[in-house]
Amino acid sequence: MEAMQSETIGKLAAALAQAQAELPAALKNAENPHLRNRYADLSAVYEATRQVLPRHELAVIQTAIPTDGTRAAIRTTLAHSSGEWIAGELVMPLDRQGGPQGMGSALTYARRYSLAALVGVVSEDDDDGNAAQGRKSKAEIQQVRAEAKANNSNPATDPQRRKMYAIMGKRYGDNREAIIKVMSNFFKREIKSSNELTTAEVAKLIDWLESDSTMQEAY
Repeated sequence: MEAMQSETIGKLAAALAQAQAELPAALKNAENPHLRNRYADLSAVYEATRQVLPRHELAVIQTAIPTDGTRAAIRTTLAHSSGEWIAGELVMPLDRQGGPQGMGSALTYARRYSLAALVGVVSEDDDDGNAAQGRKSKAEIQQVRAEAKANNSNPATDPQRRKMYAIMGKRYGDNREAIIKVMSNFFKREIKSSNELTTAEVAKLIDWLESDSTMQEAY
């Protein structure tokens, strides 16, 4: 396995710590036309680092890694003038669209997230007040799910829901708020639980998740 850092990273770590104290939040300068949410694109993430990193003798190098053509892979390296460095790799599957456009979209997504994760850039807060509501307890979530299921005459099947969550989980992990927001924006109504969704609705959402490359540019 290829090394992911130099033998020592003490000087780099010290420089990065100083840089992170100065890094601004990446502005959410782009909008997903389907989800109607704003996010920080690759240029915004780079803009957040462009002036700060050089002041601390840090540089970012991103290179594409050869794949079998069904995935896009990026290696992002953070290098210090001392010669120390750290790196990270991210592999993203292409959407159904495939081809040069699908590869380009996946590479852009991988570059953006790799850079933000390695350097420590975050996006400005733009959750439309969701944070102020706080996270629901497990009991509250279970109650919402039960009520939603009781009011749904044609609920999605368990295999459908598992597939839907598997796809979104690759991008949002176990971030329930982000996943619910995707559903709400897609169906243009407030969704509190996936149990509210019908078989036809989940089928429609899965089809979009698997085929629409703009999903990779959300959040």
